[in-house]
Amino acid sequence: MDKQIRKLKKLVGLHLRQNKEDITKIWGKPSAYSDNEVWFYSDYRWGIFRDEIAFIFEEDIVVDITITQYFLWIEYLYIFYYEHETPEYKIIKNF
Repeated sequence: MDKQIRKLKKLVGLHLRQNKEDITKIWGKPSAYSDNEVWFYSDYRWGIFRDEIAFIFEEDIVVDITITQYFLWIEYLYIFYYEHETPEYKIIKNF
């Protein structure tokens, strides 16, 4: 299993169905461009890599989590959990 899928799987296991208060206690204040339905947090690695973790809320409960990877501030990989008909983890490469 891909390293980033394992990271997302861990986040889904820990935070899916949590409320906003629980997320704030663990992750702190979301980034400035977050809104009421999607909260963003950045995780920097080696200065040129960055993971952006997005918690998506419905009625103040986490219903989805995604990770967007950046290289030199350019989005290059999306990892998300698709729960609807057939639950699965998906990766979409930007290039």
